[in-house]
Amino acid sequence: MLLAVCRCFAADVDWSAVAKQFGVESNENVDSSGNSGTDAASLPRPSYNVRPGQTITVVAQSRDGRRHLSGARWSLVPSWSAGPALTYPTYNARIESAAVKPTFAESTRSMRAIIPASGYYEYHGRRPFYFHAPDDGPLAMAGLFSWWRSPQSTKQQPMSWMLTATILTCPAVDGPATVHDRMPVLVPSDMTGVWLDRSTDGSSLLAGLTSNGTELSRRLAFHEVAPFAPMDDGRRIIRPLAQAEAPTLF
Repeated sequence: MLLAVCRCFAADVDWSAVAKQFGVESNENVDSSGNSGTDAASLPRPSYNVRPGQTITVVAQSRDGRRHLSGARWSLVPSWSAGPALTYPTYNARIESAAVKPTFAESTRSMRAIIPASGYYEYHGRRPFYFHAPDDGPLAMAGLFSWWRSPQSTKQQPMSWMLTATILTCPAVDGPATVHDRMPVLVPSDMTGVWLDRSTDGSSLLAGLTSNGTELSRRLAFHEVAPFAPMDDGRRIIRPLAQAEAPTLF
């Protein structure tokens, strides 16, 4: 039995380095209203067991072209939703159908993001495997974002906006395909600009992103890890599972 794709990942990342990598303005560079590109207060603590509904970090671009690093709830809520909880999971979106699914279509067109991660887990049956870059550098997972606020919000009783996000997935290939039939889509560095550009219709980017991102996924290193519980955390859970040696007579 295959468990759901990419519903757990690790994020123990130097956010200052990520901000520099993706051209996010530092806290020293503020605009006239006192805002910088990094919302440090919203960023989550390092974790090796990030799950849907928790806060994740997204790199996204505003309509004025400025890039931001901010915390978001992992499970996308479209702006038209009556409530913050949908009747179906939205922590992943299939890249093959994201442009036409009502839940993800608006975000695919103009609200795309990159979700930095140290690595991610996939399950083969009930056996977890950890995928990561060969040099352990951050992965740039393709995502979509959406802003949601309760329809009950009024001028007299305003309610705050909530930033939410999902991770795009595609058919697995090569090594990843030996574990699961799906995998997160990775964003190549030369596609970062156009992927984050809100003036570009994302539906025109999906085929190219799938093709180029798949090449990055082919190069990932991975290993089996010991089963872990939802509350477990720390680097210990990404340690390779110790393989029992066959007994010998000598």
